[in-house]
Amino acid sequence: MFFTKNKNRIFAAIAALGLAIGITACVKTEFDEPPVGGEPVTLTTNKTIAELKALHVTPGGFDKITEDIIIGGEVVMDDRSGNYYKTIVIQDASGGIEVKFNDGFLYQQYPLGRTVYIRCKDLILTDYNNLTQLIGSTVEENGVLSDVGLTEAQARAKVVKGPFATTPLAPKEISISQLSPSLISTFIRINDVQFAKADTSKTYADPVTQFSLNRTIEDCSHLQMIVRTSGYSDFAGKLTPSGKGYIEGVLSIYGTTYQLALRNENAAQMSGTRCGASTGTETVMNIGDVRSIFTGTTTSAPANRKIRGTVISDRTAKNLNNRNLYIQDGSAGIVVRFDAEHPFNLGDQIDVIISEQEISEFNKLLQLNNVPLDNAVLISTGNTVTPRTATVAEINANFDAWESTLVKIVNATITGGTTLSGNRTVSDGSGSIAMFTQSAATFSGNATPAGPVTLTAIVSDFNAKQVLMRNANDIQQ
Repeated sequence: MFFTKNKNRIFAAIAALGLAIGITACVKTEFDEPPVGGEPVTLTTNKTIAELKALHVTPGGFDKITEDIIIGGEVVMDDRSGNYYKTIVIQDASGGIEVKFNDGFLYQQYPLGRTVYIRCKDLILTDYNNLTQLIGSTVEENGVLSDVGLTEAQARAKVVKGPFATTPLAPKEISISQLSPSLISTFIRINDVQFAKADTSKTYADPVTQFSLNRTIEDCSHLQMIVRTSGYSDFAGKLTPSGKGYIEGVLSIYGTTYQLALRNENAAQMSGTRCGASTGTETVMNIGDVRSIFTGTTTSAPANRKIRGTVISDRTAKNLNNRNLYIQDGSAGIVVRFDAEHPFNLGDQIDVIISEQEISEFNKLLQLNNVPLDNAVLISTGNTVTPRTATVAEINANFDAWESTLVKIVNATITGGTTLSGNRTVSDGSGSIAMFTQSAATFSGNATPAGPVTLTAIVSDFNAKQVLMRNANDIQQ
């Protein structure tokens, strides 16, 4: 049935009024909150992340996923801080995996703590220097295949946003010695570590050039690992802490080198006392007892210990590295290698805190290695250590016990060159032993004595038995 023009106008007016009333009645003064927990999810996983990663069987290559595989995991790394780019890491109870995208600002869709499900069919598994990744496709350039992250269309079709975790995933707490391939791309916390002294109070990366940098953390047993940070991260210019504590992040790998990637600037909480730092209550330990701890493999000194002895090397004569000194007490001697050039002179009595410091060999010479220079304190100066008078045969027979102590050889003959520089041979009729003098030593150019002399020297080792002069006065005609 048709209406006249006037009837049409009347009907339109009534309809408009009714619509307006209806709209007004539906208006709310407050907006609905987003659904708690994220979007509803009906997906059910049929493989774990570890099982998916096991399908990557072409190291350095690409393995297309042909099965209808669905994985799910909580986001443990996103790109909010800029330390990761166009990448998230998801983790389930079996492990974790990097997922690469073609677009950034992923944290807006897949932030930390959100569950993400991925339909993996037709996606590709690859690796970057041994780090397994899930990507969208490949592109060929000059005959070489390169990876391409999930496109926006693939993300819409393949990636499903699940609920947020009621309780965010806690990091697995481990030590450096417990790092393993199964932990790669998972959220971990490494306890009782510190940044190596050379890397304390340094920027995590270079925010000016935006270069990524490696910093080293270590535990009190001197095990180390890399913390790698992007120059694009929003904490690149923050300074590394100088104390000891814990550090959190996602474990990565480059070749065979483990690396830790931090999620934000608060990932390192290190305000405790550094390894080996003074407590003010250290007890003195005989050097002989320190030496007995070493049984062939690198180890550490006990906690809350120090040694006290007299410096028997002469740094001013430059016949040894300027970070090293030989120290002797009534029981034995040992080399202390500091982490910086030391100021201690021949005859200085010093205390050296050795708590948890490395005891190791360098070219068979036993040493306390990389001791913080601040751990050494001068007690007095002008002290003397009486050298042990011995034949070369006795030195050779007691070499291990006498290493890093002073000896005096009477009627010694030095041969092998016209000057003292380099390798020479010391003999006394009972046997012979090598003597080495660095070319930089202040007495290296001195003429080799023609006849027998009395030689005072330090028993040392460089993959073979040898003795070292301290200065020119160690030869007495």
